[in-house]
Amino acid sequence: MTTFKLEKPEEEIRRVGFVLQKQGIHERIPAQVGLNIDVSGSMQNLFSGGIVQSALERVLPVALYFDDDGRIDTWVFSGDANMAAITQATAENYKDYVKREITDNRDLDGILWGGTNYGPVIRSNLLTYGLLEVHEPEGLLGMIFGRRRDVLGEETRSGIPAINYFLTDGENSDIENAWNLLEEAEHAESQIYYIMVGIGREDFTFLRRAAEAFPNVGFVNVEDLGSFVGSDDAYEKLLPAELCSWLKHEHEGEEDHH
Repeated sequence: MTTFKLEKPEEEIRRVGFVLQKQGIHERIPAQVGLNIDVSGSMQNLFSGGIVQSALERVLPVALYFDDDGRIDTWVFSGDANMAAITQATAENYKDYVKREITDNRDLDGILWGGTNYGPVIRSNLLTYGLLEVHEPEGLLGMIFGRRRDVLGEETRSGIPAINYFLTDGENSDIENAWNLLEEAEHAESQIYYIMVGIGREDFTFLRRAAEAFPNVGFVNVEDLGSFVGSDDAYEKLLPAELCSWLKHEHEGEEDHH
């Protein structure tokens, strides 16, 4: 099975830069890079076969290129509200990361190998980057009758846009909740772009619809994840034209503020 092993990070970072240059990005645009990893039951073979580890190693050079700290903000998710933010992946800890931080991590026992919901982990992404704030009800009447409400904003806490890769092999059960979060983030012009990677032969109706509806959501269908991350054009697919246009737009907007 074709796959990928990160052995020369500097060489891979140069390849990322070359792909971006072909898309018209000739200078480094800072960005935060995140990775949401589906840990539903149907993903187990991809974990045991080392394919998820290979995918993480393929995404890491993207983070090393964009992020000053060279890290991947990493989450795992399954069904219900089961999700967790875990140790960030870096050039120092990426070897055996998936085994150490996910499959052998006893703190994730209640999360691994469940169903598939996207909403809770999307909400955690937005909270982590400071794009979503929870507002408490104000005053006595607010305390009696009010409810906490989510408020989405445009800029991340750092002012640097976020690129978030989303690895999943199944349709989600929380269509309305996940859609509303993506819709609100897009309406607020939130500084986050999702690359939804659908693994296998599912229809991925939700992800396709989201990519069509929202300018900050892209979709890549990958029948074989191992072959995908091992292919010569993996970075072209992980850094599509729409994402690059979005990054240039965000960068231009940042320059206009100065």
